[in-house]
Amino acid sequence: MKQINWNLLRAKLKEGILVLPHFAKNPVQAMRTLPDWDWPTMLILQAALAAMCAVVGNLLERDLFGMVTGLILAPIASVVVLAVGSGFFYYTFLFFFKREIPFRQIYLHLIFASVPVKIVSMAVPIIPPVILIGVAAAMYLLFIGFTDNFHLERAKIKKLLIGLGVIYGLFWATQFISYAKKYERMRLKATPESIEILENELKLKD
Repeated sequence: MKQINWNLLRAKLKEGILVLPHFAKNPVQAMRTLPDWDWPTMLILQAALAAMCAVVGNLLERDLFGMVTGLILAPIASVVVLAVGSGFFYYTFLFFFKREIPFRQIYLHLIFASVPVKIVSMAVPIIPPVILIGVAAAMYLLFIGFTDNFHLERAKIKKLLIGLGVIYGLFWATQFISYAKKYERMRLKATPESIEILENELKLKD
């Protein structure tokens, strides 16, 4: 069985971390000059960033269980979401733009474009709508990357990304309203009378 080269993994993680300050300084320019990473480097950085953001987000929410599970589930969820998204763009470019763009390059663009989403996700437990700002920023970064690096038609890419953003916004609004209604129903049911009845039932059981 082949042993894991931990020195190589640490080197790749360090390489990825060093790129982040450059990206944060000027995300638009960084999208135009993305590094040519291999799969291990991309996945290691993606997993580390997803786990870190999940831990911080759950820490702000004071969810200890979420902090622990986030270390495992957040990287897996991030990989699955970006893999599905990359597949969507791969076949969209292939059939509608008549361009076959390497899957790895599309995935790399989604990793960096998703950084704003991961960052604002840490504040979602406190300010839920902030996720929409992150999604809007991600769509803009994808527009820069897809048009400048892949030289795809700007008008079509703009319509595609705006459409995806609107769909996500409507989905988020629907989920948020549904959650708010459920929370309100639970709040209304928790009247002083119902609490007193529950306390009396518990006393009878004791």
